[in-house]
This record gives sequence, structure tokens and C-alpha cells, in this order.
Amino acid sequence: MTLTYIGDIEFVGEVEWDGKAIVVGVATPFGHVSCRIPRETIHALPIYSDALEREIRLERHLILERLAPALRAKISISGTGEPVDLWPWEISRARPAAVASALPADQETAGRLLEVIEKVQPS
Repeated sequence: MTLTYIGDIEFVGEVEWDGKAIVVGVATPFGHVSCRIPRETIHALPIYSDALEREIRLERHLILERLAPALRAKISISGTGEPVDLWPWEISRARPAAVASALPADQETAGRLLEVIEKVQPS
């Protein structure tokens, strides 16, 4: 079952909430990718900053729609077939020092991701 189509990726299958993350499959021109949106990323969205597990489960499709541009951007720069986790600092331009220090050592990749996200999201 197809959920939605955005650009060159298609969300396929069910949008699952496992209590820790929203999990969804994505079909890309290069194959299928498993994507996770952890609870901490969901809580980074102002409207869901204090969402309970039940609320996330009920609104998982809406949450995915809100985060689809950032998820699409991350998939576009990830390795072919690699599972993708969308982290809070990847959806926010302001990164607290503690979060910035948790970024991967490859800062160039993180910088490219933010550039792609900014291009995808409307101003």
C-alpha cells in the first residue's frame, strides 16, 4: 500500500509506531530503504513537543507528512540501501552545543544535509 509520493521517493507499506520511533519503508530509484523517526525527533516539532505515545501513534501519518521534506533530503545524500534515522538536529537550523557535539565526525556531510533540507523546505 502506498502512503504518499514525494519527488523521486515513495513511502510504501504501513507507517508503524513501535513506541520508540516511527518506522516506514521508502522506495527510491536505487531500491528500498527503511526509515526511522525517533521520538526525540518528533518532540523537536513544536506541535508535538510533549506528545504522548498514544498521540504519536494516532498522528503518525501527519508527523511523517511534516517531516517528509527533511527525510527526503537525508535519503538523497545517504548511501544506497542504507537505513536512515532522522535526528532532531537534522530538522532544526538551531543546534544546541550538546547536540552539535553528538554529530558524526564528518561535519562536511552534516553541512551538506542542512543545505539540502533548506532547499527542500519552503521559506
